[in-house]
Amino acid sequence: MKYILYARKSTEQEERQAMSIESQENELLRMANNLGIKIDKTYKESMSAKKIGRPIFNEMLDYIGKNKNCIVLSWKVDRLTRNIFDGARIIELLENGNIKEIRTIDKVIVDNPIDKFMLSIDFGVGKKYSDDLSVNVKRGNRAKLERGGWPGPAPLGYINNKADKTISLDKKMTPFIRRGFELYATGSYSIKDIANILYDDGFRTRSGKKVHKSKIHTMLSNPFYSGIMSRNGKYYLGSHEQVISKPAFDNAQDVLLGKNHSKKQKHFFPLRGFFRCKSCGCSLTATTKKEHHYYYCTNGRGNCEEHKSYMRSEYLEGIVATAFDDLKFNRELIEIMYEASKEKLKNKENYQEDIQKTILTQLELVNKKQNKLLDNQLADLISDEVYEAKSKELSKQKITLEQQLKNSGNNPDNGLATLELTKEVFLYANRAKKRFLAGDDKKKRKVLEKVLWNLEIQGKEMASISYKKPYNIIKKSPKNGDFLTLLGMRDSNPRMPGSKPGALPLG
Repeated sequence: MKYILYARKSTEQEERQAMSIESQENELLRMANNLGIKIDKTYKESMSAKKIGRPIFNEMLDYIGKNKNCIVLSWKVDRLTRNIFDGARIIELLENGNIKEIRTIDKVIVDNPIDKFMLSIDFGVGKKYSDDLSVNVKRGNRAKLERGGWPGPAPLGYINNKADKTISLDKKMTPFIRRGFELYATGSYSIKDIANILYDDGFRTRSGKKVHKSKIHTMLSNPFYSGIMSRNGKYYLGSHEQVISKPAFDNAQDVLLGKNHSKKQKHFFPLRGFFRCKSCGCSLTATTKKEHHYYYCTNGRGNCEEHKSYMRSEYLEGIVATAFDDLKFNRELIEIMYEASKEKLKNKENYQEDIQKTILTQLELVNKKQNKLLDNQLADLISDEVYEAKSKELSKQKITLEQQLKNSGNNPDNGLATLELTKEVFLYANRAKKRFLAGDDKKKRKVLEKVLWNLEIQGKEMASISYKKPYNIIKKSPKNGDFLTLLGMRDSNPRMPGSKPGALPLG
């Protein structure tokens, strides 16, 4: 006879699970002690019994199915199951003699018509309770939504308040989320770009990790940040504090859904989307007055004095142009670095050739040894056992050498294409300022998209500048050496943001 204890709790909150299951177990152990029995198996799980598929419950039934006269101890019948399918399995085990008794805190169930009938009713009542609970929860959630509350885990940037069951802003994350919407609404940044920009600015999950671009996409798609809650295809007006305005959210949606591409812009502002105010963190926007473009802080938070300062586009472009000065290398120096790098690659190529020659020599030696070994075996100069052992050893050596030879020739490019591409990047950086100042508005914007981001203005002066890869490396590089030293050759296929590097013009 086997004595089995089963305890279960539906809730997924860790503390309540542990306390409830522990109390069930203690009461059942006390009952077993009063009966003078010793528990053989204990099964505990924190999972709803409404649906089938509980792994620990199934493990218990499998164990019972391999034994006879098992006695199951459970706090209540509904702890065992709340669905008809699992209930039928328990009744079948009871009928087959696998279960002799089911003991709860208030009853004993055995294999007789009345007990089985009452047991099936208990299972049905449990099923009805679960169904009613589901309906009531949905009704309660719907009522909470209609009152402006949110019945679930708070989205990124908000915190659940357990005391009053409301949500509030996470003040540390709010500025980053607002900036993410502002950047994306410009149409100049991909979601990946925004994830990288926000990470560089210090945006992290609560565990300190980078917020992945999939979460950024979810954030940009969620009207919750504009005060509107979406649930099961319906929309509700939330009582929570907004991060952004509804128009700001709509602007981001236009970009996300591609609608902004069909709109004809009345005015084209090449610098819009690249600047933000150092004082408040909001983006700079632009307007046209008397046929001149002016840029100014949006003052999205309503507490910035910088938005009163308007800057003409010519003035701001002059400030931007100075950002390209740190990228400039003398054309003659670029050629010198290029030739020095080619020489290094040539030395590396010669070294690879020496390695291949050595491997080929060793392969030739192994082939000679194999032929000589075969001649000795045919002439009965060595035994079959010695031949087999030596033959296997030589074959293994040959396979290893052939693999090494193959690996040594796996880089037919030898870095030359990468070197050419690197030279093009340096040439583009060298001429970026000239291209920017001499180009029309669209060419100006194209240069900015390739080279810069996160430009900050304070008091009409440049406060900080960030460069895109690989220009951030060029900016920090000493103005001597060679390409391999400057860039470290960390990437055998460096890529430019925006258009493909191979498309960069040299002239």
